[in-house]
Amino acid sequence: MGITVRVPIALGTIVGLTLVLSATPGHAYTTTERQVQKNYAIETVGLSYTDFIKRKADFQQAGCRKENYVYKGYHTPGCTKPQPYDAFDWTDDGCSGRDQIGGPSNVYRNLFNQPCQLHDFGYRNFGNGLQLDRTETRRAWIDSRFLTEMRRVCDTSFANNRYKRTLCRIEADGVYAVVRNGSNWNTPGGPTASIAPDPAPAPAPRSAQPVYAVVNTSETPPDGVWFRNSPHTADTSRITGLGVYMNERVRARCYAMGDAVGPHGNRVWYLADNISRPTAAGRSDSGWLNTHYVDDAMTADHPAPGIPAC
Repeated sequence: MGITVRVPIALGTIVGLTLVLSATPGHAYTTTERQVQKNYAIETVGLSYTDFIKRKADFQQAGCRKENYVYKGYHTPGCTKPQPYDAFDWTDDGCSGRDQIGGPSNVYRNLFNQPCQLHDFGYRNFGNGLQLDRTETRRAWIDSRFLTEMRRVCDTSFANNRYKRTLCRIEADGVYAVVRNGSNWNTPGGPTASIAPDPAPAPAPRSAQPVYAVVNTSETPPDGVWFRNSPHTADTSRITGLGVYMNERVRARCYAMGDAVGPHGNRVWYLADNISRPTAAGRSDSGWLNTHYVDDAMTADHPAPGIPAC
């Protein structure tokens, strides 16, 4: 059940990289950086246990594993991997729980040690620490990867002994059942680092920021349209007042293409400031607004002349 996820930086630039480009302690990763971390963690848990151990060894050599350090999603002190790859928790306790009912016996505890390390990485980065995706769906996937890799150990270790291979797989199934029933990620996972907003695009010169009246906001009562966090309709914080109402005025900073809106399928969005109500809910009343709601006299899919791309 391997999963390959492409990330912005090629893997070859991560493995063996020792440039000191890490974030300072306390750095809050942006939403984009968090997505890069999530993609890389998905890829890591999707590795075979042998490839996982190689990757883990590379990060350990770069000083990214700290015993007795409380991982909360920040830069790991001393880790020389580049940001944002410098905050993963690479610690493990192997196949713990051998004295518990259903826990692995001493023999299988050693045999399954490397798949257990992979499982620890998944739990400690998705469910705790970074908390990249603390959901029961993600936990089920991590557990399924654990079972797959334990069975791989069985098939490899006892390739020529069907009886022992069968016993090993039975043990793997038992261990899998224990971890499936051992926790629940619908509960809070403890403290983690805050998420910093992605840097806003540099504003265009004031002369290139025309002001327009707001229109079409009352098509679906009640009146008003939320600002979006990106040029995508579903990406909104849904904060009352953070947006625009009919006949208010907005200043357009720049544009980008995004989701289609309105009967003409307009895909142009402005990064805009509401100059009629500069603040809302204690913050700047700014965000992304599809031009279906902006009286800029342009046809669909055409930004107004002089407005730069974001």
